Amino acid sequence: MCKLFEDWSDEIRTYCRNNDLNFDKAQKLSQCWGSDFLALQYHDPEKGKMGLLDDTPMPLVLLISKTPDGLVFEQTEYTLKYLS
Repeated sequence: MCKLFEDWSDEIRTYCRNNDLNFDKAQKLSQCWGSDFLALQYHDPEKGKMGLLDDTPMPLVLLISKTPDGLVFEQTEYTLKYLS
């Protein structure tokens, strides 16, 4: 698990609770991160079995960015599908 997810877990849990999203599912999603953002993505285990020969992008489910004012959460068209 990404250190950012651990560091921000209280805020992520609160956001999930306030937006009727499942925090436990969020914890299990694939994670991509940088110094000030965390992207949660859905990995379909049935797709992408050919490695680099298979061009199967993982949908972005939730983007979390750190700003001077705190964390900013951006939902996508996949948020409710994978976090409800």
